[in-house]
Amino acid sequence: VDEETGSTWSILGEAVAGPLEGTKLGRVVHSDHFWFAWAAFHPDTVVYGGATE
Repeated sequence: VDEETGSTWSILGEAVAGPLEGTKLGRVVHSDHFWFAWAAFHPDTVVYGGATE
């Protein structure tokens, strides 16, 4: 359940229940990369980790 709208979304990006029922999420252009390939072409990339206790 989407905490902001109270809608439930399917794996296909369509709201199946709630105030946004029947609407679809917009697609986002992306690509899948292996970390070593990304790092080879983008050596200045900074990786942030979660807080450690």
